[in-house]
Amino acid sequence: MDRAEQGRLAEKPEWRALVHYQPRRLAGGLESEVDAPEFFLSPRGKDDPSAELAATLSAFFQADPEHPDQEAQCRYPARYHWLDRELHFDPARLPRASCRQLENWLAGLDPGRLTLVFPAAYLNNPASMFGHTLLRIDPPPRTPAEPPLLAYTINYAADTREQHGIAYAAKGLFGGYRGRFSSAPYYAAVKTYGDLENRDIWEYRLALTPEEIAQLLRHVWELRRAWFDYYFLDENCSYELLSLIEVARPALRLTGRFHGYTIPSETVRLLAREGLIEEVRFRPARSTLLAARLRALEPAGQDLARRLSLGELTPQAPAVRELPPKQQARIEELALDYAAYRQSRRFGGSEPAAGSSAELLLARSRLAVPDQTPAITQPELWPGSGHPPARVRVGFGSEARQPFLELAGAPAYHDILDPEGGYTRGAGVNLLRGALRWYPETSQVELERLDIIDIESLSSWNRFLHPVCWKATLGVERKRTAFRQSLLMGSFNSGIGVSHDFATGTTLYGFAEGTLEIAGRFRAFFAPGVGPRLGVLQELSPRWRAGLSFAERFFPVNEARNDYRLALENRLDLGRQDLLGLDLTWKREFGYQFGLLQLSWQHYF
Repeated sequence: MDRAEQGRLAEKPEWRALVHYQPRRLAGGLESEVDAPEFFLSPRGKDDPSAELAATLSAFFQADPEHPDQEAQCRYPARYHWLDRELHFDPARLPRASCRQLENWLAGLDPGRLTLVFPAAYLNNPASMFGHTLLRIDPPPRTPAEPPLLAYTINYAADTREQHGIAYAAKGLFGGYRGRFSSAPYYAAVKTYGDLENRDIWEYRLALTPEEIAQLLRHVWELRRAWFDYYFLDENCSYELLSLIEVARPALRLTGRFHGYTIPSETVRLLAREGLIEEVRFRPARSTLLAARLRALEPAGQDLARRLSLGELTPQAPAVRELPPKQQARIEELALDYAAYRQSRRFGGSEPAAGSSAELLLARSRLAVPDQTPAITQPELWPGSGHPPARVRVGFGSEARQPFLELAGAPAYHDILDPEGGYTRGAGVNLLRGALRWYPETSQVELERLDIIDIESLSSWNRFLHPVCWKATLGVERKRTAFRQSLLMGSFNSGIGVSHDFATGTTLYGFAEGTLEIAGRFRAFFAPGVGPRLGVLQELSPRWRAGLSFAERFFPVNEARNDYRLALENRLDLGRQDLLGLDLTWKREFGYQFGLLQLSWQHYF
């Protein structure tokens, strides 16, 4: 222990990474982010690195011949490996324990390389609405190569016991769940994320040495019974995976780069910036493959495939058998893919008829033509290489003939009109998006709006794919009641609808929405409202995106009224981190009609 104190090992980044010590945000000092008491060997180990180090060294000398796998060396192999490297243990005084369970586990994993896996954003789950990350343990390169689907993964997730609703979101935000590491075959992850949840999957091979990978896996073994308080926004899946990579390469101090929230795509960006990503691969989701098959067929062929999948038509029907073999193959493969898609959660989990699927498989096997799966080009930008999530916007404009300067911004994450590269198409999530205005004529500064959360999901509807679009916004916004008079109101808005993407880069959408407005200035104000929202998004060029929308709200109680908003919004991409905006809006609020014109510059960081 004297040599450990002289070397100040308890202060080294390797030790802090192994026990997950982080500075306390308010009280000062250090505290481990592991919340399982049994993880620590010292009663003071959670917040005293020196005490935990002393207890660890003491435990290494306590042999248990009857239960060697329960010895501290076998329970904490990553600690032992690092301390042995630092202190050069004398084998005569401290013989190396035989850890058969650990050795069998590592042999089963057969580690050679490590890949970070990123399933894209999934807005139907608050824990995954920014995406998700897990690690895949790839075997050493061999000939022939082993399919990565047979490799094992390391995943960190909250033990929610499949709860849903407001309580689920609240517990996830405030650490009400326990997070644990687990291991499972990669094909199970592909089935869950790619086939059932229809999320594209990105794979990032990490540039870690075999010794670094070995130390990371030793630490995973140490954590197999440990748990952490899980937080959706900061101590989430991506943050804890960074803590594992930090054990492999402590000098990077990866987890210390995130404060307040951890976005999975930003952890990928950080790893790329540190030179840890050496290869990127794209694995399209089942719905992405299905959409590609649809584009490869004309409407008549699509209709035949749909009828085959639903059992309304057999492969022996003349309408199918009279087609050229390649055309038959495309139709039957689409029918089979659609049958599988109908099992997904997004569709509702309905089971296709087993008999019709078997008949389709038999018919397809009799066609002497190769697989007709269309080639899907990997997108140029991957999650972590698109625009950064935080943004600040400066604007100048006029509303109701009043000039103003506006300062706006948000810490995260992506708006429907932002450049799409690296983000899920049709998915928008904004947190704490706010805007302040200064009116030169009156020298007043006013809060224009503050969205606590704003979520919008536009998934394309067609004859095969029937996703429901939805949106939700909670915050406060300023509404005008007359010329130079306004009222700051709390507002909750939500809606469901449909959208459709055209090959021309056009997206049409429509929502049925409900709104609740609350105000307390001068008098209580409580107004529920309903109404439609219609819109179109258009990609005018690779750099220019525009949106035209119309929304109307009918408020039948508390000063019955109907408000509307007609808006044309333009966004011109000036580069990876800058955007130029031009907005033209016509509104009616509380019976008062007025217009708005605003030019703005937005910077991402």
